[in-house]
Amino acid sequence: MRILWVPHAPLGFGRSRAEHLMEKLAKRHEVYALNFNVHQERFRYLSDLLRYRPRQNPAGYEEILLTRIPKAEWLNTLFLNRAIIREARRRRCDVVVVSPNPYLIGYVNFARLRRYIPIVCDYVDDGAWSDEDHKAHASGEAVRRRRATARAWPGYARYYVESADAVICVSRLLTQQARTVNAFSFFIPNGVDLARFRAYRAAHTVRECKLALGIHPEVFVISIIGMTCSSRLYFVDAAIALARSGRKVLLLLVGPSPLLPEISRRAQGADDIVRIEGTVPYQEIMKYFMATDVGLYAVDDEPYYHRASPLKIFEYAAMGKRVVVAPWLDEVARNSLPNVSFCEPDAEALAKHISLLADNEPACVESNLSSYDWRALAAQVEDVLAQIIARRKKRANAISHHPKVEAEFLRSS
Repeated sequence: MRILWVPHAPLGFGRSRAEHLMEKLAKRHEVYALNFNVHQERFRYLSDLLRYRPRQNPAGYEEILLTRIPKAEWLNTLFLNRAIIREARRRRCDVVVVSPNPYLIGYVNFARLRRYIPIVCDYVDDGAWSDEDHKAHASGEAVRRRRATARAWPGYARYYVESADAVICVSRLLTQQARTVNAFSFFIPNGVDLARFRAYRAAHTVRECKLALGIHPEVFVISIIGMTCSSRLYFVDAAIALARSGRKVLLLLVGPSPLLPEISRRAQGADDIVRIEGTVPYQEIMKYFMATDVGLYAVDDEPYYHRASPLKIFEYAAMGKRVVVAPWLDEVARNSLPNVSFCEPDAEALAKHISLLADNEPACVESNLSSYDWRALAAQVEDVLAQIIARRKKRANAISHHPKVEAEFLRSS
């Protein structure tokens, strides 16, 4: 198979769902990624772009640089659709995978592109298709960004889902929503690189990783890795309250976020309690997971978060770490991971819950994550793509290697 993938965000900032899936698929297929990431070497990026110089990603797929002009949506849309057609023809691709994100990469013209090649939508995030969702108070950065995009392109996510040849959905609620307009919708959640996490756990200790980060081994570390969080910052207040109650705690915040300046203001005078790490290279992120005693996914009661599949929760679980999720979230609860517990999304409830975990719960909780390994999930994506290609070519005898996906496919037919 030759696959052209259009990720919903620039490559190289952490490790996204698209990057994990492309890496695994590239072991068996030719994978090409359209990427507008400038990297840090901006002059090299411009040089490569002008000379049309694709790059071989260390993960095994090829990066093709995509022209993008900030805040020039109509031009980006033009560049995107031309690039998809050009590269699909040049590489003789069999299928295109795209994610809905016109704000960053432009708007895909399905009516035009599907004449040339089948398109699969990777439905990675969304709220409810209802007026209530758009009228609700926007309390998180991801929610505000999605609503801003929805105002600029009304109904964009529904258009992508409805227009695609097939949809792979990150959560069960998104799958249910997608199937109301596209019968060829399949649930394939986020996952974790089990081999990498297990190898790191076997070679390192919590004490060792805390010391490597300059943290005293007796300090109870609460972390948010990835910085998906509520703009109400109640998790900051909870950490400060725990410290003032006499506990040795540290709130470790890892990753970029527009909320970091406000977090710094909220935590003023509490530098020994709240530590902002900012962006950390993916190669160095493991010690932050290992040094954690409790991970946080502290958001708000929004339809967007109920439909999300937080990748970091699986990664905490692979490292044996407990995770507090606030509030109770539908998709996270359906996963039934033993390391996850829930509390109300406010400072007092969160501080009390963390205190109980610190006093009473085991330090390590093992979860069965075999079905969430990226290799298994990539195999399911591979099967969907193969069937869509076969369907486009009218091959009625297409064979599936994954009975679960085959059953869904036949049922939707």
